[in-house]
Amino acid sequence: MELAWLPFSLATILFYGLGQVFVKETRTQLSSANYLLLFGGNIGAIWAVYWFFFHEGTSYEASVWIQAVIAAALSGAAYLTFYEAVKHGKVSIVGTVAGAYAPWTVLLALLFLGEEMSYGEGAGVALVVGGMLLFTYNPGNGNDKRTETRGILLAVCSLFLWGTSATVAKGAIDVIGDTNFIGVYAAVCPAMWAVYWLFTTKGKFELPKADLKILELSMLFLAAGGVTMYLAFANGDVSIVSPITNLYPVLTIAVAKMRLKESLTLKQYAALAMLLVAIPLFSL
Repeated sequence: MELAWLPFSLATILFYGLGQVFVKETRTQLSSANYLLLFGGNIGAIWAVYWFFFHEGTSYEASVWIQAVIAAALSGAAYLTFYEAVKHGKVSIVGTVAGAYAPWTVLLALLFLGEEMSYGEGAGVALVVGGMLLFTYNPGNGNDKRTETRGILLAVCSLFLWGTSATVAKGAIDVIGDTNFIGVYAAVCPAMWAVYWLFTTKGKFELPKADLKILELSMLFLAAGGVTMYLAFANGDVSIVSPITNLYPVLTIAVAKMRLKESLTLKQYAALAMLLVAIPLFSL
């Protein structure tokens, strides 16, 4: 299999991983609705500029544009259900559940996009997904409040929404290209998040009680990561790309631990070993 997708996937891990590090330092000082409003503003502006300079044409059938809108809307809805899940459960659990969408994406891609996977690639995907879950899962201690069922259910919704979005997006990108899809996303998701902000805050905007430079840096990293992720989708099978790009939480946790001068656990070292074993399998 050609590995043109790999540099974009690695860039996505880097951008998303570092972006989430800075989010962790500022996110708790800003409500979900206000955060998504600001993030949507960044996505809308940056991705619209990217589309303006790099799109090659827009003469395609209406059905594929509708498919792109659906894919973007599914992703936007996944963000909403995830932040609602965080309100009702421990982020260490709901975040792990919501982030485990790669197997669902793989299944949909194999069934509906006609993608194929060698035994080596299949083993690599299994190791990547297993290693990511092992590395990031942290149930906390027994004294924490039990995660509410509603939070888990919302996290599961995010899982299916993100996984389905990736597969639908891949189908659209194969026709209209990644740049046009990014343009659609830049219009759809910020609008959805603005409605969510208006509905949940009644139009009340709060300035974040955080370092604005760090907050903006995190959003720039995340916006860049979204671009490289869809470039990876354009250059490879989503059944392979999705599990790889979904490894960014590993980088986030590793960097955060280094900043706090904490050592990795034995479980996390085992997870890293699984990821290292998985890498050469994708070239088989």
